[in-house]
Amino acid sequence: MKAPRKTRKRKPRIVPILTSTVKDREKGPDDPHMVGYARVSTSEQSLQRQVDELVKYGVAAVNIFSDKASGKNMDRVGWQYCWMDLREGDILVVHSLDRLGRNLKEVIEIEAQLREKGVTLKALAQDINTGTTAGRLIFHILLTVAQFEREWSLERTMHGLQKARERGVTGGVAKRISDEDVAAVVKKHGGLLKAGALAAAAKELGYSKVTIMRRMDAIERAAKEKK
Repeated sequence: MKAPRKTRKRKPRIVPILTSTVKDREKGPDDPHMVGYARVSTSEQSLQRQVDELVKYGVAAVNIFSDKASGKNMDRVGWQYCWMDLREGDILVVHSLDRLGRNLKEVIEIEAQLREKGVTLKALAQDINTGTTAGRLIFHILLTVAQFEREWSLERTMHGLQKARERGVTGGVAKRISDEDVAAVVKKHGGLLKAGALAAAAKELGYSKVTIMRRMDAIERAAKEKK
């Protein structure tokens, strides 16, 4: 019979300890230690759904680390504390693979680093467990397919732009036109209050109607501030 697992001493951390609407599951002495990580891209988004899913799977709420930051930034405070907390034999649980990183390269590198550390990765949405040979195979297949879809989408976009150029249509970001030129074109067409003037100015400048209105509003506000 195995000896009961020793309680892990927790390091002090500055990231918040999360709460869940789901009750923590009871664990047995032989259950592996699970650490959760949740991330959303902006401060306005909620972590609650991810946290609840991690707790349902068996991660204690107190063992979940989180960030409200873009996936492109790997210096996220919550992720750094999560990494320091992980030990050999642990399972890192995330709701989805894209919570770890923004692209294929980053996620593969993180999984390789976890493996070197003796940590298993579990992604709930994709039902992936890298602790098994089949799980590692599925992990790489899914990421490869995702990368293929991104490259295919880019290829189709470039093909579409090429066809548009052949028809004389120029794609890409609209060129920057000075405030003086925008105001002059709008004035030439009779001002924003004249019927059809906004559409005519937008067509001539290559901007949308909304962009023209925003530019003119900014021009008028700037003129008032100078007075």
